Amino acid sequence: MAYSEIYKIPEVICDKDGNLSIRNLVILMGEVLIRHSHILENGIDMTRLRWIVYSWDVELEEEIKVYDQVEVTSLVLGMNKFYAYRNAYIKRDGRVIVKAYGVFMLVDIDRMRPIKMRKDLISAYKIDDKIYGKNDLSYRNDFTNSKEIMVRYTDIDSNLHVNNAVYFDYICDLCKLDTKDLAFFNIVYKNEIRNKDLVLGEFVESDEIIDFRLRSVEDNTIYTYGKIRKNV
Repeated sequence: MAYSEIYKIPEVICDKDGNLSIRNLVILMGEVLIRHSHILENGIDMTRLRWIVYSWDVELEEEIKVYDQVEVTSLVLGMNKFYAYRNAYIKRDGRVIVKAYGVFMLVDIDRMRPIKMRKDLISAYKIDDKIYGKNDLSYRNDFTNSKEIMVRYTDIDSNLHVNNAVYFDYICDLCKLDTKDLAFFNIVYKNEIRNKDLVLGEFVESDEIIDFRLRSVEDNTIYTYGKIRKNV
């Protein structure tokens, strides 16, 4: 069953143009999905388990403005061994303006390794009708632009790695993008950024499409990669 919450967007989570920042947009959707999960998991022991995001595909039809009142809705699309497949969408004035497809992985927090879902957990997640599917994407690796990105002390979360939402700041800074520039954003989290002072950001742009990745400065460990379609 779908779960929704209503928010009025405060100025402090908007960018310089008065639009909800992409980082905070994803945080908002993620929070509603998490609260939905807590409701569905009521009575199930999740003490040593945690959902972590594996990927997002986000389609933005319009920017969300400061002081807008929006309704954020969470849906369950399926459960498969280690992964949960979810939709989130945002309405303003009764019209859908943001759609997202998220893939989440179940992790044992003691070992920080994926763990197969128990049957009681799978059965607790009743399947909803899909409103947005995952895009079939291919990725480039012939990057023409690069920049070293400083990992700040405050970027580290309670899991002792760079918080997933911070990646959006890194990428928007790397590519010099604001929310108004984005029509579509895909990101895949491959490896954690942990115990690092610097990461290398790389990107290439062609015909309003940007391919990007973040990787280790010392070796070829890929932390994240993805694709952006710009507004035209």
